[in-house]
Amino acid sequence: MQYTTLALGTAIVFFGLYTALTSLKSPGELIKLKYMRAKLGVTTGTIVHTIAYIVVPLIFGYFMIRAGIDGITIQQFITSTR
Repeated sequence: MQYTTLALGTAIVFFGLYTALTSLKSPGELIKLKYMRAKLGVTTGTIVHTIAYIVVPLIFGYFMIRAGIDGITIQQFITSTR
């Protein structure tokens, strides 16, 4: 078990969860969401923000946690070919 990789993956997942909860409860606090809605429109801006700041961190964090459990270091995770 690689604790550094596990900790980083957990932090990334918590970032995705925090962003998801904040965008549901008070979307006015997220500056990037407001900017994307202003530039791309409400629907497109929300979709782009959701993919970039919620979906991608949750998926990437999940894979980092799995790598940490399997004993893979951060450097191996980034540079290895699968």
